[in-house]
Amino acid sequence: MAMTIFGALMPVFGLILIGYVCGRYDILGDRAFEVLNRFVIAITLPILTFRSIAHMDPANLAVPGMFAAVTLGALLTYGIAFAVERHFGRHGSETNIAALCACFSNTGFIGLPIALLAWGPEAAAPVSVAMLIYSSIVFTVGLVMSEVTASEGHGPAAGLKLAARSIVRNPLILLAVAGCLWSIFRLPLTGPADILLATLAQATAPCALTAIGIFIALPRRSATPGPIGRVVALKLIGQPMITAAILWMLPPIPPLWAKVAILMAAMPSGASSFVLAGKAGRWAMELSAWAVMLTTTLASISLIGILWWLGA
Repeated sequence: MAMTIFGALMPVFGLILIGYVCGRYDILGDRAFEVLNRFVIAITLPILTFRSIAHMDPANLAVPGMFAAVTLGALLTYGIAFAVERHFGRHGSETNIAALCACFSNTGFIGLPIALLAWGPEAAAPVSVAMLIYSSIVFTVGLVMSEVTASEGHGPAAGLKLAARSIVRNPLILLAVAGCLWSIFRLPLTGPADILLATLAQATAPCALTAIGIFIALPRRSATPGPIGRVVALKLIGQPMITAAILWMLPPIPPLWAKVAILMAAMPSGASSFVLAGKAGRWAMELSAWAVMLTTTLASISLIGILWWLGA
């Protein structure tokens, strides 16, 4: 099992290393990470979300306990991280990124292969639901809060107006809704069109992780160890414990689905948090980059304990 986890984590380190080399030797230019970020948030991430939901069996969407556990576990972790960083005096937009790093899991690139190797093909359905929740609900909360916090000093009405405009115009939210409708009405998605979407969707993680490596290679102001440590602890320890407590309080759901919900909560921070951090400034990007790096590194140890606890 340890080798399985290491194998799932190595591509993450490899892509960040490639990005670092590109940034260190200026192979792609000093603004390459910004271009990659825009490409991910405007094109590949929305398409990945749409395709993942569109191919989902509608019956898998009807497991309310799974939705409640994953969503509440992530949002409670987000709320705790947000409150803590505000207490330490961080700006709202920076606090939002710290909170998103603490609760947004790398479900597809790392979580899916580990779950499949732990429990077999039966784990694909609950992992797909978890991916849906993180990409279309949790990330949307971070997206909306980035607009609200960016308008600090202009009153709550201005923030809500910007958030509403962001929801209406954001391709991620629009394609998530389209994917749900596609799945519910069982519309076909095959042939060359699906191959094109799949190709674009598969570029999400490589582009985001390469952008992190490029950013790490650039001269920057370092984020302080305190916020980074708090984010890492909440992500790898706090969120799975919170999710497990919620599952204990809810009516029982299928055991495998409960285990997957906890395992997905224990995944390292997803690179999508770094994509959104670009709107919050250099400190937030530094925090997000280190959160992804450290949670991915430490997950090689913590996930072994989580899987043993879950009986995998």
